[in-house]
Amino acid sequence: MENVQKLGVREVFEVLYSPVKAFKKIIEKPNFKGVLLILILVMSFTAVEQYVIASKLLLLDQTPDDDDWTESVDFWASNGLLSNDTDYEVGNYSVKSFVSNGTSIWMNISNIGPLDCSEDKGYKELFFWIQWTNENGASISNATLRLFSINKSYFEQSLINSISDSSAEWSNATLKIGPNQGWIPTNSSDWENITGLEFRLVWATPANLTLKIDDLHFRRYSSPLERGMFIGSLIPILMSVALDFSMNLILWAGLLLLIAKVFREEVGPWAVFFIIIGHVFIVTMVYTMASAALISMLPPLNLPTKTWPPGTEAEVKAVSVVFEKRWYPNWPYRLYAALYFIPGIPIYFPLLREVWTLFLCAVAIRLLRGITWGRATSISVVAFILRSVLRIFFGF
Repeated sequence: MENVQKLGVREVFEVLYSPVKAFKKIIEKPNFKGVLLILILVMSFTAVEQYVIASKLLLLDQTPDDDDWTESVDFWASNGLLSNDTDYEVGNYSVKSFVSNGTSIWMNISNIGPLDCSEDKGYKELFFWIQWTNENGASISNATLRLFSINKSYFEQSLINSISDSSAEWSNATLKIGPNQGWIPTNSSDWENITGLEFRLVWATPANLTLKIDDLHFRRYSSPLERGMFIGSLIPILMSVALDFSMNLILWAGLLLLIAKVFREEVGPWAVFFIIIGHVFIVTMVYTMASAALISMLPPLNLPTKTWPPGTEAEVKAVSVVFEKRWYPNWPYRLYAALYFIPGIPIYFPLLREVWTLFLCAVAIRLLRGITWGRATSISVVAFILRSVLRIFFGF
């Protein structure tokens, strides 16, 4: 217990629920170890917060990386005439097959694997754009997709509900693949060994038929934790947190000293004053804990980017759309990112931290030299305003 007291652990946490009592003890026996402990706690909970964030952000992993499979007919076979077509959705071309006076059209792509689409770490989705044309305007009577496996076995699923029922109209589909996703297996088909796929469309009466495929990908999403990216990204974040903590302490304490001088109030030796104000930053630990708790309540996000943070302007825009659709409607995110309403007045979550810090600074100054609450509060408020101005114009 004596060692605990020497470290000032009790006083550090007491600042949160009984600041007057805590600051009286800290003023009697100022110890920089308390400030160091707070920094360690802030960095520790930042690591927890970043871990939670990393577990929620699922990055895109797809095969192929680009639009290679539908930029050339070299990969494809068909019962019709194959060609590249300048009617496309992604890249420069789509792949097209044309059948004259037929009742069915099929296109398949082979030798693309083996691709693992198993339940654990395999690909979870198949994405593509598809367009069909029947010159007589007849509707499709049957449409299937086959995923080929070893020994010419395959999995099959209907496409009727996944593609447009209108001729000459592009539609995109995202099919869930893998076990328990409604695929019908044949023979010794194996989800760990997908080697190709086939689109097959059928009509009741003969006509000139066209089938186009574009932007075909197998996709899955994995977190930075699964990809081993977490530790590498965490180190610079923690270094930034330590620097930010130090700069904030210097800025707050320096401004409070300056304003106290303007008010003609003495707050004692500057080293002791920095130690006292340093204990105020236990609030940052609480803020970080709350942030981690709020983020843990949010659903995972499938992000359309292979890296984090996103590298291009287009990726940033696409990620923002996902955030707005999936996270913003949830109250934990609205509170975390900004929002808690008291009849029409927005109170921003980060601002609550600043106001709490301001209050604790006023308590510390009041107890240091026994000045009035009014003057102590005035000093803190003026320092807060100056700090806010510096942050706006100089990013401090």
